[in-house]
Amino acid sequence: MGVLDDIKARLDIVDVVSDHVQLKKSGRSFKAPCPFHTEKTPSFIVNPERQSWHCFGACSTGGDVFSFVMRTEKVEFSEALRILARRAGVSLEQKGPPGRSDALFRVNEAAAAYYQAVLASPAGEAVRKYLDKRGVNDEMRRTFKLGLSPEGGQSLKAYLADHNLDEDTAVQAGLLHRADDGRVRDFFWGRLMFPIADRQGRIAGFGGRIMGDGQPKYLNTSATPIFDKRGTLYALHLAADSIRGSDTGVIVEGYMDAIAAHQHGFTNVVASMGTALTENQVTALKALGHNFVLALDPDAAGRMATDRGLIAVWEPMLRAVSRVHPRLGRLHTRDPIKLRIAALPQGQDPDELIRDNPKEWERLTTQAVPLMDYLIPAVAAQYDVATDEGKAQVVQTLGPLITTPENPFEQARYRDHLARVLKISPDMLTPILRQMQQRGGDRAARARYQRRDAAPAAPEVAATRRLPVDAYVLALLLHKPELKEMELLATFSPRFFPKSEDREVFTAWLASPTIDSLKQALDASLHARVDELASAELEPADRKESEEALQECLWRLEVRHWQELLADLTSSEAPETELVAAVTPAQVRLTELFAQKA
Repeated sequence: MGVLDDIKARLDIVDVVSDHVQLKKSGRSFKAPCPFHTEKTPSFIVNPERQSWHCFGACSTGGDVFSFVMRTEKVEFSEALRILARRAGVSLEQKGPPGRSDALFRVNEAAAAYYQAVLASPAGEAVRKYLDKRGVNDEMRRTFKLGLSPEGGQSLKAYLADHNLDEDTAVQAGLLHRADDGRVRDFFWGRLMFPIADRQGRIAGFGGRIMGDGQPKYLNTSATPIFDKRGTLYALHLAADSIRGSDTGVIVEGYMDAIAAHQHGFTNVVASMGTALTENQVTALKALGHNFVLALDPDAAGRMATDRGLIAVWEPMLRAVSRVHPRLGRLHTRDPIKLRIAALPQGQDPDELIRDNPKEWERLTTQAVPLMDYLIPAVAAQYDVATDEGKAQVVQTLGPLITTPENPFEQARYRDHLARVLKISPDMLTPILRQMQQRGGDRAARARYQRRDAAPAAPEVAATRRLPVDAYVLALLLHKPELKEMELLATFSPRFFPKSEDREVFTAWLASPTIDSLKQALDASLHARVDELASAELEPADRKESEEALQECLWRLEVRHWQELLADLTSSEAPETELVAAVTPAQVRLTELFAQKA
């Protein structure tokens, strides 16, 4: 029995939930007013048979004992695990020898300690003065573990050897470089060092700023089994609690920007480390909140949108995932991310603004404008809108974002704004945008629910291997990383997995390019689950067969989810008026799902 199963076996969800709300027996279940929102009529149901909970009111969410603690305590899975382990009396001590990743983290920690020692030594005097000039105090130097890689290119190599740390591991971690002739030397030297931590606070890589003449100005660790710059955000481990607590995060570009923000109390700030945001980074942020502010120089957002980078990354995250019935209207909506832009004064980066005028920084980020209100004039400025060609380029660039909002009044406002900027009639834009929206909707629909002539492979494989459908989905995703390109995954809710651990694995997989990076994004208690799924034997299948199998299994997961909710509702002995209001959306959604198979 794994540690998660051990905890669940020792705890009863009814007891855990009773610490927070007064439950009342209702049929085979228990009911109470939802602890997560204010309500007069109880809509919160706990099912002791399945050890699950669900809110049928405003929250429209649920899960197991882990997800309940995560929500009540406002913590991530790893902390909920520790809370419940203490309650259950289960030890979380790690057993067995450390793996390859542990060795890489260990050598990175040793290097960080060495760099810190060099910065504190006489050799670091000039860099300490530089940090004084930049206003970085001692507390921030310790918090961010700032250091200095000395000149020469052999110092760290010697230090690691003196401490019996494997040279090959240091090469693999990107700390040392082995040339074609076999000679090994330090990868960083003469640089102010910024250790880059993963979500758990473990040092996964480094960024280094040159302290004299030379290029590049900033140098980062190359991709390693535990570090991928495209999937990492600087200071995320320090900002996660603040982002989750305020439901708002601020994104800057540089290390010093993030450090200055945290020093002045703006602890919900992370940095993209000087690159355009990637989908993996945005996915990591999405797990923490719904509101984000990009703090950019006046031209950056326009440039990103012009090369379609901003649209490619953010469009799926901005879309509200809705289930709509032709007669009954919207059934439920998963909140989209709300993205705003804080345009900084010309020639002033966040670091300077925060240190010179923290109140102005707070005003700019608090009063940041919605993405489209900023992008429409910013993108238009990148083209010659006096020409028909320029107008067409602007519409092609901004159209996908304008047609994203679910609110038709919001779409109309953005359409009118764009028309004013382009100096054309809104009526000219309407049919163009409608066509763009239709094309996007058709693509998404085809990806989500493609009609098939042959029976899908998934149920047969799952049955022959006796692999539950939820485990099969995760195993298939781990075996076939190319499936991440399928659009239906952007609209599939993790809540359709009944177990919190599987929700964690699925969400982290979306943001992880490799299995190694996936495991680094997860609590160590989930590594065995990942290994089990990755080693599962699946029937050979080509790309098309795998896509069909995944579509079928995701369909089954959602069907099971709604069927179980209906069972909970009908066994709760709720008054008929309450029951109808809660049952109808689930019934309608099931009708839609089964209609797809007709």
